[in-house]
Amino acid sequence: MVEPSQDEFSVAMKHDAGHYADRPITLLVRDPDHRLGRRPRLALRRYDRTPDTVFRSFLIDRRGRGRFYGWTPVQLQAMTLLVDDATANGSARIEPQITMRRMSLIEVAILIAFRRTLAFLQIIKLLLAGNRKGAEFRFVRQCDALSAPDYHEWIEAQALAEKNVNCDDPQAWPRKPRILVSIEDGDAAGVAETRASLAAQTWSEFREMTAADVAQMLKRGETADDHLWMRLPAGMRVATNALERLVRPFAMSANVAVVYCDEDHIDGRGKRSAPFFKPAWNEPLVRSGWLSVEGALFRLTDIPESVALANASAAEMALAVAKALTGQILHLPEILLHRGPSCRRRDCRAETNWPKREHPAVSIVIPTRDRADLLEACLRGLFENTAPADLDVIVIDNESVEPATLALFVRYEQSGFIRRIPLRGGFNFSRACNIGVGAARHDLILLLNNDVEPIDCHWLEYLAGELDDPTVGAVGNLLLFPDGTAQHGGVMLGAGTVARHSFHFLDPKGRGDRGLLNERRDMSAVTAACLLTRKELWCRLGGMDEEKLTVAFNDVDYCLKVREAGFRIVWTPAAAMLHRESVSRGADDTPEKLQRFAREERAMHERWSDTLKADPYYNPNLSLIAEEFVLEAYPRNLSPRSSV
Repeated sequence: MVEPSQDEFSVAMKHDAGHYADRPITLLVRDPDHRLGRRPRLALRRYDRTPDTVFRSFLIDRRGRGRFYGWTPVQLQAMTLLVDDATANGSARIEPQITMRRMSLIEVAILIAFRRTLAFLQIIKLLLAGNRKGAEFRFVRQCDALSAPDYHEWIEAQALAEKNVNCDDPQAWPRKPRILVSIEDGDAAGVAETRASLAAQTWSEFREMTAADVAQMLKRGETADDHLWMRLPAGMRVATNALERLVRPFAMSANVAVVYCDEDHIDGRGKRSAPFFKPAWNEPLVRSGWLSVEGALFRLTDIPESVALANASAAEMALAVAKALTGQILHLPEILLHRGPSCRRRDCRAETNWPKREHPAVSIVIPTRDRADLLEACLRGLFENTAPADLDVIVIDNESVEPATLALFVRYEQSGFIRRIPLRGGFNFSRACNIGVGAARHDLILLLNNDVEPIDCHWLEYLAGELDDPTVGAVGNLLLFPDGTAQHGGVMLGAGTVARHSFHFLDPKGRGDRGLLNERRDMSAVTAACLLTRKELWCRLGGMDEEKLTVAFNDVDYCLKVREAGFRIVWTPAAAMLHRESVSRGADDTPEKLQRFAREERAMHERWSDTLKADPYYNPNLSLIAEEFVLEAYPRNLSPRSSV
C-alpha cells in the first residue's frame, strides 16, 4: 500500500478494510492547530476499480473539530484524509487526532430522522408503499448528506479558501474591459443598497448609466468591443469582488459574450440564505423562467440590434445572443449577487408551448427476453395509447423460451404489428440496439425498454417534436415508477463515479427537485430506457459500443458522443411514461456482474474521464455523492464554464 504523503493522514482501521466496505462510517477529527485545514477530503481507495480513489468532503469548525458521516464504496482498500492547502495552517505542529468507526443502521436512521426529517419521512413513505429498493437508495443518499455543511459555515470556509489563494493581477490581463452599470427602477432604499455595494467594488473601472443612455450610446456607434454592460435590479447587492470576477473571462477572451453567476438572498441584517447554484447555459430553463441570468455581464457589441435594450430583460438579451451565436455564454459558479428583500426576479414569461410533431414516423427498437407480461403491456401501450403515428416496431428477441412470450410474438407478428429479430448469445444491450437500428425503416429511432408504458397518448408527439430542432441530437423523458416516484429525471455525470439518474425515487410533487421534474431542459445524457434519436446520427457516431459497454453506461456513452458532435440532449416531462423496473427486489449483484460493471466503469473513465468530472448542467458547489442540491464542502472546478 502507498504510504501517505505529508499532505495526507492515514485513517486507522481496527479491522480489515472489508469490515467497513459498503457500510456507513463516521470519523471524528480533532485538529486544534488546523493542520488539515477547514475543508479536508476523505480519500477512499478501492482495489480493481476505476477511478481507484473516490472522495468525500466535510468541514472542520474554528475550534478544529469535525465530524464526517458517509457510506463507503464496495471493494474498499484504505482511507486517508487529505489536507486542504487553501485553508491549512502550514506552520502547525500538533498532529490531528482521527478516529473512525462503523455505524449501525439504526444509528444512521436516528440521525436522519432528527437532522433531515422530511427526507426521513419520504423514506418511510417508500417503505410503506413496498418500494424497498427506493427506500434503500434514498437512505444511502441521506446518510451521505449528514456531513453536508450549514450554509453559513460553508460561506465562511469558502471565503477563507479564496482569501488564501493567489489571484492573478488584473494589470497583467491582455484586455482592459470597461463596464457600464444600469440600476433598474425600484424603491429608493433598494437603489441605495445596490449603489452602495457598487461603491465597495475592488474593480473600479465602471460607471453608472441608465439603460436608455446605454441604448443611445450603442445606437450612435460609440461603443467598442471592450464595453461591457450589467443591468442590476434595485435591491440587488453585488459582492465586493463581483465585477472583478465577472469581467475576467472577457479580459482573457474576445469570444465571450455573456457571463452570469450564482446568487443568494440577504436580509436587512446582512444574513444570507437560500443559495441558488445554477447550471451552465440551459436555454429551455431560461425561457421558462426557472434559470435567472439577472445581473449578468454582457459585451454590448454582441447583443443583436433587434433587442430593445432600454426595456429588455437579461433573459431576453441572453436568448438573443444565444440565437445569434455571437459569442460564448459562460456561467461562473460563484455566489456574487445577493437579493435584498425588495428585489424581485424579472424573468421570461414561462413558455408552455413545448415542441410537438403530429403523426410522427418512428422506428421503435425493443430488446427483450421472456417476461411476456411486461412486453405485452408495453406493446399494448404503443398501439392503444399512442396518438396516430407511423410505427415500425422492432423486437430484438434475446433467446426467449417461455411459452407465453413465444405465443405473444406469434400473435403480434401475424397481425403485422411487430417485426421480431432473434439475437443469440448472452445479453448485450448495445448489440441489440445496433441490430434494431440497422433494420429500422424510419429516420427517427426510439430505443425502448420492454417494461416502459405510455401514460398519455401524446407522448411520442412530444418526443418527436424536440427533434424538429436541428440542434437537438437525442431526447429523453420523465419515467415514473408505479408508485409515482421518479425513475428517470435525466442523467447526472460524475455521480456514482460515472453517472446516475437525477432525482431517483423522488416524488415529482415534492420539493426535493426544486421543480426541475416539471421543467423541459438540456441534459448531458438521458437513459436508453426511452431515448429518441436520428438513424443518420446514430450510424455516423457508430451507435453503441458492443465490445466494452455491453450492459451499463452505453446510453451515457452515446449521449456524450452526440454532444461531442455538437448536438444538444433534451429531457422533457411532457412525454412522461411508466417504467416498471423492479422496485421490490434488493441488491442481487453477483461476482460476475461486479466484474462486468468494473470493466464498463473503467471503459467510461478511459474514454470520458474529464467530461465525467464536469457536468455543465450540475453546479460544482453541490454534492455528487449525496442527494441533489446538497452543499459540497470542497467544491469542484469553479472556473467559468459553458454548456458546449
